[in-house]
Amino acid sequence: MRLEGERWRTLVSTVRLGRDEYRVVRPARPLRHAPLYEGYMGVETCVDKAAALDIAMAWAFAMRSPRTVVYLPLRQSDRECRSSDGPALDLVLLHRSLGFRLSKWRDVRAKLRGGRPHTVVCRGMPQERPVPRWSQEMLRGAIVEGTVFVVGSRSTFQAGGQAFRQLIEDCPRHMHEAPGTHCCAEITAKDQHWNWLHVVYCDQHRVSTRR
Repeated sequence: MRLEGERWRTLVSTVRLGRDEYRVVRPARPLRHAPLYEGYMGVETCVDKAAALDIAMAWAFAMRSPRTVVYLPLRQSDRECRSSDGPALDLVLLHRSLGFRLSKWRDVRAKLRGGRPHTVVCRGMPQERPVPRWSQEMLRGAIVEGTVFVVGSRSTFQAGGQAFRQLIEDCPRHMHEAPGTHCCAEITAKDQHWNWLHVVYCDQHRVSTRR
């Protein structure tokens, strides 16, 4: 499967807080199999193929959308397939240049309504892996109000996105050839040994394509 050309069905909302206005994009339908939680190596989600594709498309969209808050309400996902008993978490992807204060998220989320349906045609992940200016740029992670925030720039999202491209385009073949293969995408902050986002195929439901 190629990531480029896949369609991601979303809802687009505009939220006003005082003089500020935020554009929030989220999936039109809940991800059925993507419970997000804190694991022993950081933040982890256990996915089937459909959920992996949705998260990868969200990442690719966030990479190219510096003025948009990309929200994945993963607390709605099935919680049975997971390796930790910690609380379920949501995921938000956004650019540092947006200047969004994470403390505002609760108020923004509370104002989300139905939203306008919009289908995003995924443009994929560029093959080249950029070298961010690590003295100024890095992916940063934080957990606030039950939500995991991954904040970066286009180059840092693009660098991390190579793991998602491999997860979608290469891992299914590896899992077919060797069913016991561990396949995942590891998004690791610079100089940190843990993963701010570890997306791993579920051993029991990895082949599901239901969306």
